[in-house]
Amino acid sequence: MRLINYDFYDMYALITFFRSNPAKAEYLPAIEKITRHLDSEPSQNGIELNTIRKILKPYTSAQDEQLSWVFTENKYTANIFIIKNEACYMIMSAIFKELLLYLGNDPERVYLLCDASHNIPLLLIDEKRPEKVITSMIKEYRKRYNSEFLYEELKQHNFN
Repeated sequence: MRLINYDFYDMYALITFFRSNPAKAEYLPAIEKITRHLDSEPSQNGIELNTIRKILKPYTSAQDEQLSWVFTENKYTANIFIIKNEACYMIMSAIFKELLLYLGNDPERVYLLCDASHNIPLLLIDEKRPEKVITSMIKEYRKRYNSEFLYEELKQHNFN
């Protein structure tokens, strides 16, 4: 099932949460589920609203005030569009897979990963050709930790 632009806003908020909380390993099952959703084949069953929130809700603690938005079921009335470009899903999946490897184990790396990538969901829905900006944003993370981070995803996928 495809996501809408508001789900990408939610992924932005989630990444900023982990930037502030790089040791929150209890959210690994939620990140795994989001990643599986991003990697799944698109279906023709329509669009479900609040998908990212619905995935996160069972895993979210009420004590995590920065994630209180998860408990709000939004009713969207304007500027809604379906994200159809497969590159957007591949890039977001790669970010969350990288997060899965280090969340709870390496807070400094998680912080830099989230700091470098938190704006990527917004760029993917707002920019026609975000490759150069994304490459610039993740430059320090690549230099310090993973020189191949998002390399194939940005190279192989077309944003036309």
